Amino acid sequence: MTMKQPNLLKILSETQFADGLPNKHLQSICRAARLLRVPAGQRLFQEGAVEDEIFVISTGCVRLTMNVPGRGEVPFLTAGPGDLIGWSCVIGEGRMTATAVSTEDSNLIALSGSRLRELCYGDADLGFELMKRIAQVLSQRLLSTRLQLLDLFGDAEASS
Repeated sequence: MTMKQPNLLKILSETQFADGLPNKHLQSICRAARLLRVPAGQRLFQEGAVEDEIFVISTGCVRLTMNVPGRGEVPFLTAGPGDLIGWSCVIGEGRMTATAVSTEDSNLIALSGSRLRELCYGDADLGFELMKRIAQVLSQRLLSTRLQLLDLFGDAEASS
């Protein structure tokens, strides 16, 4: 369900994702955004599907899972307020690398990936800021994955 838009700029500016962005960039991003209220248990996107929205979590939590052959849906991250999910649509074809389901009632800022790309092409400063923030998200996810692998391999070595 889409919420009323008047507070979009204020809500976006209060997120960790937007921290430090100049007001002119925030206003540009808001032109590609809508507020979304998501009930607990609702799927935002499915692994493998092509999507055109990226989400900034304002309130609530969203669990990311991947389908692992022989194991089914395996959760690997619970994202919370200020976190960015669904970044694939901004940097590529938009094929989702995970499934996202809200774990509680959540408020999200949904951003059009195609509109964000247009904004980035039209304003190099905004494009740099957005890509820098997306790169930070990817860097944090890579670090988290490495730590999980170290735990996994550490457990295997300890038991042998």
